Amino acid sequence: MPATRSAPLSAAELRTHLLPAVLPGGWTSVAEPQDESPKGASGAPATPSSCAELLDGQSVVDASTKAASAYATAMFSGGHSVGNGVIPGMEKLYSFPDDGAHRAMEDMRALVARCRSLELPHAAWEATETAGFAIAEGPRLGDESLVVQAMVTTGGEGGTERADATVVRVGSSLVVISSVLSLTQAEAGTVAGFMSTAVAQVASDHPEPVG
Repeated sequence: MPATRSAPLSAAELRTHLLPAVLPGGWTSVAEPQDESPKGASGAPATPSSCAELLDGQSVVDASTKAASAYATAMFSGGHSVGNGVIPGMEKLYSFPDDGAHRAMEDMRALVARCRSLELPHAAWEATETAGFAIAEGPRLGDESLVVQAMVTTGGEGGTERADATVVRVGSSLVVISSVLSLTQAEAGTVAGFMSTAVAQVASDHPEPVG
């Protein structure tokens, strides 16, 4: 039986456990405005997700966490991207009643198994884009983990880009760090490397101040 907290965290509580405002290496994190509206009805079965909802790793997570009772989001950035800007990353925390966090991870696996490859919507004059999805082993953190790998291939000479989401369960909460398609593999790896800090924040009774 997966370990759970006595009660799911509220949106306000989740927000205090987001990444600290000041991160190593000159990176910074800013919490998004608080949203008190629940993602889904507590304990209610989630509506099966369509493959058409999927674009990147985070979209797989979003489609699989509709039964979450609350969530909080932060955007973090730092370093220097080859695109001449800072490297962006996103963190999302979700809380669930009962064993909902574990079930959400099972839903991610099932959704990817059902939607391994699909053609993305595009105009007739645009190059065809195909998204491919896979589940990989996650970092050795929390109670269980996985990585939702997403590869978008553009027809012609567009090449392939990755936008993965790393997911770690800590009791009845999920910690998710995701990257965007425009990053290099090294930049995406740097973004995912903040997961250990994110998990420590969620597990702490005295988290570092949030921005």
